[in-house]
Amino acid sequence: MCGGGGVEPVACLHMVAPLRSIVPATAHGRTLLDWLVARFRYLDADGWSAAIHQNQLQRNDARALPDDVLATGDSIAYRPPAAPPAAVPIPLLHCDPDLLAVDKPPHLVVQADTAFPGISLPLAIARQWGEVVPGPLEPVHRLDRETSGTLVFARHPAAARACQRQFEAGTVHKEYVAVVHGTFPAGSSLVEASIGPAVHSRIAARRAVVAAGSRGARAARTTFALLQHLDGASLVRCVPHTGRTHQIRVHLEHLGHPLLGDKLYGQSDAVWLDYTAHLKRDGDPRWPSGAVPGRQLLHAERLQLQQPSDGTPLDLRAPWPADLIAAVTERGGSAG
Repeated sequence: MCGGGGVEPVACLHMVAPLRSIVPATAHGRTLLDWLVARFRYLDADGWSAAIHQNQLQRNDARALPDDVLATGDSIAYRPPAAPPAAVPIPLLHCDPDLLAVDKPPHLVVQADTAFPGISLPLAIARQWGEVVPGPLEPVHRLDRETSGTLVFARHPAAARACQRQFEAGTVHKEYVAVVHGTFPAGSSLVEASIGPAVHSRIAARRAVVAAGSRGARAARTTFALLQHLDGASLVRCVPHTGRTHQIRVHLEHLGHPLLGDKLYGQSDAVWLDYTAHLKRDGDPRWPSGAVPGRQLLHAERLQLQQPSDGTPLDLRAPWPADLIAAVTERGGSAG
């Protein structure tokens, strides 16, 4: 039975498998194989063709064929090969009939529909526990692939809707800790700067601070507070009041203090493109190989929301991971 504190983790987990994607209007009329090759480039045409013939793909819950003509809204499901990756512990922070919270390790993507399915959190959970519990887990928010910390999943649709209402109302409180380049200003400050596409970048996912009212601009607010000055860096607490893509990272770059280890913000496009090519070759995500810190040093330390069923306050906290502690202490700071 899944309840509070002393539960067995395996009984609490709803595995998300296979990976699913909805065909967009732009792919209407294309063949399945053509769309897969263009959209998910971690396999080539031969690889996707083999996966289809090995019954690893379904279209609208039926067997798929390479020359199936797609329609807008089709559901495509892909079950990757069962060979597990290296074990990645997924600590549980909380489990009840509505919600499951985990302490997400770095280098795992949250969404199952990803260009790097071998390192997705849903697959890591499923492969670690090796047991399927009926019904999917739905993440109620996102963390970037390299970000660690508190992540919440809804265990049923009603819980997901209740959590979504809280996020939309701005009543969910989130706190992050970050190690950033340079000497961050003392005290606390609020950054109110709209975020939109980085129009001069070749990277579609890249965001930037843009003028309010410009195309794609969305209002964004983040509070930053200095915790410690370190050797060549600073430890900062970050509280996002809105939920824009890469919000903390974009605002820190805007302030001139990008995250330590960030390979997208505070860098040229070429650095990120080299890194993604390295990942697609199954390279070590700590890039360059074995680098320290090896990832962007951002940790989702705390999340507060209300239980979907009765409104009870829920305060979830993830302890600092070893690499964050090491980065702080090695630069003359104190951890925790």
